[in-house]
Amino acid sequence: MADLEPRRDGPYEAPLERLAAGRGQRRRALVAILSIGIVLFGAIGLARLSEITAAAPETGRGSTGPATSAGPTAEPSAPAFRSVAPRTEHLLDAPNDLLADAPSVLLFVRDGLAIGVERWTAGMDLAPKQTFRAALDAGTPDVFTVLAPTDDHLFVLEPDESGTPMNDRGRLVDPTGRLLWSGDHLAAVSGAAWSADGRLVVVAGSNRRWHLVRIDAAGKATDRTVALPFRIFLPTPLPTTDLSIPRVDPRTIPLGFSKDGRWAYGGIASPELGLLVATFRVAVDGSAVEPVADLGVGRADGLDPRPGTIGGRIVDPASGRIATFRTNPDPSGGTRSLEVRNPDAGFAFAVGSEAPIGAGWGPDGGLFVLAANAPLFADRVQLIPYGRDGMAGAPVLEMGPLASADLLGIVDGFAAMAASVTRPTSAVQLILVDLADPSRIAQVPLPDGGSDSIVGVEVRGVQVTG
Repeated sequence: MADLEPRRDGPYEAPLERLAAGRGQRRRALVAILSIGIVLFGAIGLARLSEITAAAPETGRGSTGPATSAGPTAEPSAPAFRSVAPRTEHLLDAPNDLLADAPSVLLFVRDGLAIGVERWTAGMDLAPKQTFRAALDAGTPDVFTVLAPTDDHLFVLEPDESGTPMNDRGRLVDPTGRLLWSGDHLAAVSGAAWSADGRLVVVAGSNRRWHLVRIDAAGKATDRTVALPFRIFLPTPLPTTDLSIPRVDPRTIPLGFSKDGRWAYGGIASPELGLLVATFRVAVDGSAVEPVADLGVGRADGLDPRPGTIGGRIVDPASGRIATFRTNPDPSGGTRSLEVRNPDAGFAFAVGSEAPIGAGWGPDGGLFVLAANAPLFADRVQLIPYGRDGMAGAPVLEMGPLASADLLGIVDGFAAMAASVTRPTSAVQLILVDLADPSRIAQVPLPDGGSDSIVGVEVRGVQVTG
């Protein structure tokens, strides 16, 4: 395998592997790309069985005792079949009201080889924003999109159809369809991170490499490939115990950039735990790579967890705490738990009472968790606030029954969500709710069949929405 590199490691080794790149079902096979979270099951079957009970003469109110015979010739009671009513799902019943200071939701819609960007602002219908022509190769089945904060460039990640790890491709295009850069042996599932000025995009590659793709004033893109040293793949500080390392590298994830723009921060994902186990940073000029004990949130050279980046989704910009989903250790399966750690990697608290679907940090350092009584086809979905001490507050919003739901992000004090239903008919809606005043809420349904062509979604704050 070309992307495997022999290890020459010492006795201090950590149990880290690269995450498998299995893409699962294609997005078009899902109800909607917006509203289906990460599904870690090969197949999910749902069946409804009629409940069979034996009819019995009532021996007293509430009695569950056996039936008594009326005489020696009495026939046994015939079984009775009690049908189960068909499942009926409901989208949130809310108006599409104008919400001052609310962010916008951007949808990325595939149209042949082009990708169109549509914007929803609360109180208005979905409206076309711009189109990136010739953004795709012919026959590309699945893609992930990452839009520059300046809206003038789009990075498109194309997962390998065979599911081969670290064998994905990427394309950088402008709205005219001009191809500025393309590359292969990338990790599409790791996403990409744009600098605040929209001139540099960072993407993870194979063989312990990162690509720093920079756009100059003339619109030409150049790629600086940076080799990641082995020491960044170890937890910092290193535990004082003998550990072992598999032959395959773990996956790296671009988290975002420092406030001063000099560093790109990254994390190491553990496939066993399903969460970050180490962090590092790369100088944007490619001159240095170093492990870091924490992300330095609040410092000029520390991570700036901006909305639209992975770091902005999992790192609290107020405290530097990190919230990541931890894989259920039970090999028979089960819901994931949401684990919150302090900036120094110390455990803070965990959320796992129900099925946590998504999470995001609020403006005051509180964590908001979208939780359900089941990962899919839940009867109850709630948006629950958690304080710094890990104590849950009253739900901000409750929905259901639903086929699925997802928390798209928390920006400017608003939560953006998607919800979908399939019974008796299929439909998808976008939702915005003010976390400080949940009575300020708006929703818009997606056009019939429109969700089939959606390949991405972003939440943009008022100050950065073009």
